[in-house]
This record gives sequence, C-alpha cells and structure tokens, in this order.
Amino acid sequence: MKVDRLSIGYVTVIVLLVIHLLPVWGFKYFPTQDGASHIYNSYVVKEYHNHENYRLREVYELNATVFPNWTSHALLLLLLYVFPPLICEQIVLTLCISLLPLSLFYFLNRVEKKNIVFGLLGFIFAYNYLLHMGFYNFVLSMSLFFFTMGYWWKVKDKLRLTNIIVIYVLSLVTYLTHYHSYAVLIMSLTFFPLFLSAYDVLHRVWSNKETSQPLMHRLKEGIGTHKSTLTFIGSLIPAYFILFSYYFYLANNHGGNSNHKGVEWLNDYFFGMKSLVSFHDDQVFIGRVLLIFFAIVFVLTIINRIWQWYQFRASEAWKETGEPLWTRAVTPMDGFLIMSVIITAMFYIAPWSGYSGGWINDRFHLYIFLILIPFFAVNLHRYINYAMAGIIIALSLWHLGYHVHTYSLLNRDIAKAVSLDGMDEKDTILTSEPGEWRGLSDSLGFEPKYVEPFGHLECLLAVHKGIAYLDNYEAGTDHFPLRYKDKEDRHQKYPADFAIIWRTEYGDVDGLEEEYDLIDSNDYNRLYRRKRTPPDPEMWGGGAVVSFDMQSEKGQTAPGHIPVYVDTTYTDGKYGWLTVSERINSLNKLGVAQPYTDSILGKKDAVFRVALPNGRYEVICYFSANIADEADRAEPLEVNLIANGEKQIQRLKIPVGNETVDRRYNITITDEHLTQVIYTHEKSRYQRWVWSGFTIRSTDGGPNFRLSKQIEE
Repeated sequence: MKVDRLSIGYVTVIVLLVIHLLPVWGFKYFPTQDGASHIYNSYVVKEYHNHENYRLREVYELNATVFPNWTSHALLLLLLYVFPPLICEQIVLTLCISLLPLSLFYFLNRVEKKNIVFGLLGFIFAYNYLLHMGFYNFVLSMSLFFFTMGYWWKVKDKLRLTNIIVIYVLSLVTYLTHYHSYAVLIMSLTFFPLFLSAYDVLHRVWSNKETSQPLMHRLKEGIGTHKSTLTFIGSLIPAYFILFSYYFYLANNHGGNSNHKGVEWLNDYFFGMKSLVSFHDDQVFIGRVLLIFFAIVFVLTIINRIWQWYQFRASEAWKETGEPLWTRAVTPMDGFLIMSVIITAMFYIAPWSGYSGGWINDRFHLYIFLILIPFFAVNLHRYINYAMAGIIIALSLWHLGYHVHTYSLLNRDIAKAVSLDGMDEKDTILTSEPGEWRGLSDSLGFEPKYVEPFGHLECLLAVHKGIAYLDNYEAGTDHFPLRYKDKEDRHQKYPADFAIIWRTEYGDVDGLEEEYDLIDSNDYNRLYRRKRTPPDPEMWGGGAVVSFDMQSEKGQTAPGHIPVYVDTTYTDGKYGWLTVSERINSLNKLGVAQPYTDSILGKKDAVFRVALPNGRYEVICYFSANIADEADRAEPLEVNLIANGEKQIQRLKIPVGNETVDRRYNITITDEHLTQVIYTHEKSRYQRWVWSGFTIRSTDGGPNFRLSKQIEE
C-alpha cells in the first residue's frame, strides 16, 4: 500500500511537471519583460571576442567580474553554442519552473516528511511575477536556497569538513545567481543552527528527568553538547565577508536613491499576493484564495498543536518520560514561523529599490510563504492531506490556465512585433524609440499592468550578425556581464544604422525621416534605415584603380595615392576609419610614437571602410614596420585582416625594418562597401598591427562604368 501511495505521488508530480512545462514549449514566445534582453546580452558575450564583430566591441565592454547575477547568462551563453536563441531561453525557463517544486520537495523531505504534500505549492509559485519580469537569476536562486537548506538539514547533526565544503559550494553558486537569495540563505544558515541549539538546551534544562541536578549544571551541560553549532557558525565567516562586502558596495553605489513604498502599497501587495500577479488584476482573486488556504492551514496547525498537547497531558506520559509539556506546544518547526515573521518584517521595512536591481519587497514576499511551509502540521487524518493536495493542484492548474490564455494572445502580438524585415546587414548599430515600450496589447485588449512584454523585443531582432543595440538597459548598469564603453554619449558617438519606432500611430519622430528611409512596418512598429550616399566616382579619378597611403599628417603621400591619417573618420560614400580605437603612426623601441614613419599602427582592432560600387575587385595590402632601431628588428609584428566577414590574411609576420610586405586577395562587393578589419592576437613585445596602405583594382570593367550605368537605371 505504501509503495502504491508513493507511486501515485511520483506520477502526480511528473504529470504536473509536464503540464506546467507545456506553455514553455508549446508557444514560440514566452512573454517576459527582460527575457529577450538576457538572450541578446548572452549572445554579445559569446560573440564579443570574434574580430569580425567590431561593432559589439566598439559599443560594449565586458564586465568580467565576480558579481551575483551571472548564472542565467552563463547558461544561455553555453546553450547558444548548440541551440537557437529561443530554444536556449526555453531550456532556462524549464529549469526555472521545474526546479522550484523539486527543490521544495527535497527540502520538505529532509525537514518534515509529513509536510511533503506542500511541495505542490512550488507549481503555483513557479509561475510568479518575477519570472515574467524575466528575472531568471532570482527564480533560479530560490531553488538553490531550498536545495542548500535541505542539504544542511540533512547533515546538521553530523557535520564534517566535506559537508561544509558542499554547503559552501551551494552557497557560492547561490551568490553568483542572485544576492538577495544569498542574503536570505546566510541569514537562515545562521538562525536555524542557533535556534535548534537553543531549543535543545532548553529541552535538556527543563526535562523532568533531570530536575535533581542543579540548574546551572544542566545549562552548562546542554550548551557543551552544541559546540559544533558554534564551529559551524564560525566556518561561515568568509560567507559573512562576501555578504557584507557586496552589501556595502551596493549601499555606496546604489543605496543613496532608495525608494520606499508606503504601507498602503505594501498591504495591498501582501494581501493581494501580488508576487503571483503578472499581467492583470484578475489574478489577484487566485492569490487571495491561496492566502485564505494558507490561513486555514495555519489555523489547522494551531488546532493540531493544541490537540497533541491535550492528548499528551491527558495520557500523563510526560510524567513517566520526563518530557516537558511545552514541547508539544513549541516544536523545532516553529523556527520556520519565526523566520517567516522576520522576512515579513523585512518586506515592510526594506526599500523597493536603491540596491541591485530593485524589486526587493517583491522578492521577500515570495520567501514569506515558502519558508513557512515546514511549520504547518495538518496531519489530523490522511483524507485532510488528500484534500490539501487536491486544493493545491486545483489552484495551480487554475493559475496556469490563466497564464496559458494570456500567452496565446500575447504570442500573436509578439509575432507581429518581431516580424520586421530588412535589418539583415552585418555589424550595424540599432536604436529604438522609445527605448522601452509599454503599450496596449491588441489581442489582450488592454495594456499589461505589471509586466511589459514588449519592453525589450528589439533584442530578438539584434541577436544575429554582430548588431550593437544602443538602448540595451543591461549595459547601462553594473550588475550584468556587459557595460557601455560610453554610456552617456553613445547615441552621439555611434550613429545608428537602423531605428525601430514603436506604434505607427505615434507619428513621425522629429527629423527622423530626413536621415532615415522607412523599409518595413507592422501593427506595432516601423523599421528605418539610415540613408546612404552612393559611392563617390571622383575618388577613382576616371580610372579603375584607387590607392590609399597610411601615414602621419607630416608625412609625404605617395604619388597617385589618397592619404589616410589616424583620424581619418569614415564619410558616407567615401572612405575612412569606422572605429574610434587608439591608433598611432609607429613606435621606437621604447614604445614612443614616431611621427614621420609611413605606416599606422594600433593595438586594438581597427576597421577601415571604402564605399565601392558593387562588383569584383582585387585588393593589395602593404605592410611595413619601419622602426629604425637595430635592436628591435628581431621582433616581428603580426597582421590579420578580415574583409567583409571573410578572413583574407592570417598570422602574417611583418619584420621590423624597412622591408615592405604585400598581400593580395580578390573580393566581390554586394553592399557597396569594402570593410576591412585589421588586428593582431600575437603576444609580442608591442602587441601591435601595422598597415602602410592598400590598392583596390576593379576586375570587371571599372567602377565608373558601373556607377554611370546605375545612375542611368
């Protein structure tokens, strides 16, 4: 019979897992506010070191530090090597949704097996407001919290060094996932050992069997049996250091602009169970039913405690065993009630924002109820447990059904919003107006109240071909893997090649159509491309060959060549440097610039573009590291060159001296641009590339002939 019950329980959990994952895999788009942004930023981190993606490296820099917001980005980054972006997000969502109930089952199985039925609440709480906000790291960290606490409870009475190491590993993974859950975890790992030890000491002191011993002797003996608790608390000192170090960092950098919500807002959020409400207040009713359920279970727990105390007292077994009567009224599980009360106080006291990411009250609200579960005791009869399970399952399916209906409608809108065509050029820059759109959903018939499912959908269009997005909110903070190189002036420093304007009925943005052409539109937005100037025919001088000489401004330009200096910025329709990375003319042995040498050197990747009529060309590149000092001539420089996304020159060694090395390649131009990326990855003394110039020769009739033909057409 027991095996049958276990089998039914396992089957029930598996079926519920499958049902609750169906929306993730059944719809193409899972509507969240920040999910698309997480996909895009993980893609940028993955592609950042590819030299052909020069736009990404110009706009962004990596925030390669150890901070508590890495896990979901790391998962997405690894998955992007194997799966398409949306599949990667679905895998992460699968982990977010499935791990929460599983971690609760594990936690309850270790703490109080009689309450295992309440693990079903994980299915309701898995579809929470913060999941739909796209806060994947926090949702994952909740599961890590319960796995860690369950493991600690399992080994707390026989802690060994290996157990402490495992706890530390789980704690550090929690820290790297989200700071908020890490803080609650360290607080819990401190509180519960102290509470349980204090409970055991009081139990020993007031045990009727030992009343013949002096009180101080019993107290001293009880405390002596819990030295391991103090040892464990002492072992957490490095964890406290991590906790408070990051807290003070947040306080110094983000705490000054804290935003405290009023009591009215907090009460409405608490009693409306708003941590489970994502798109509309219709869900508040489900949350209040769940809150009533918690209240009923709480009352039943108190009744159960009173009944057990009464039975124990009436049996007079306490006189024979020496068991204190109060142990039937107060149990070790009361620690979870106390912790829930502490978190509730933090919910009301803490600011809503001002620290890492905000939404602090929302996060506490979820923990208030989940940490309370082990306190419950309703095992008056097995049919009551069956009834509890039935109520939880019904609520979870009701909650899920509401979301499925919402997802089906939002998927129509999202599919329209990302249906823009034409942004298929490589290494371009994208902007949007507004940078975060919160508008009416046509299919829903209302504006989503809490989550903005259209907030960052542009990111889905930018997850390809090295597109740098200028309105990427994550790069404007310091708690994500990317940051803007120039946060304040990025729109002026990097003019956008494409612009997405939300909602066609908003009208034209002032001055936009003077610089951009409309290339596509739908019911939600319009896509504009910056106007282009045709390739300049005068650059060719009537011939089929054009040559560029790279040099200092005081240098002598070779006859028939166009001079190129370190600050020759690209002009549309002509030529110039696209990147703003530092470039110099040359170096002496001390690394000092030499102003009269006939080359340009650089440490970081640089990009030079020439506007060309479409056609076939031969390109000859010249390299000369003209450094006069004999002592440096044994140290060659290395050159690599990518032209229009294809590697043309790889690991070319340029000897230091007067020797000139040339390399040539053939290329077909299809987008009126020749874009050459030059770089070095050789760890030589200088770590520089060098470029003296290049010549472009048409091989199919000459550019002026094609230009005149295009103009006639």
